[in-house]
Amino acid sequence: MAHIRRIEEILRRWDPVGVKPGTMAPLDEYDSYAPHIVSMVLSGHTEEQLAAHLDELSISTFGVGSNRTRSAKFAAEIIRTTSSTNT
Repeated sequence: MAHIRRIEEILRRWDPVGVKPGTMAPLDEYDSYAPHIVSMVLSGHTEEQLAAHLDELSISTFGVGSNRTRSAKFAAEIIRTTSSTNT
């Protein structure tokens, strides 16, 4: 559960739509994506695979287009955060 909460916090900053969760949208705007993302990380998906997933969410789910650099930045943070809570 701690993993999910930490990833929810990161996804709120990721904010591909720019709705500023807690300001212009509900605080939990992206929370539903956290369990799957945690599952991906814990099952061994790479940073690249996670970045591709975030980018695909931006494109297909939110319709805002690709920002691979931003996706990679947040994928790296997610991997670091999830790894650091394993110790």
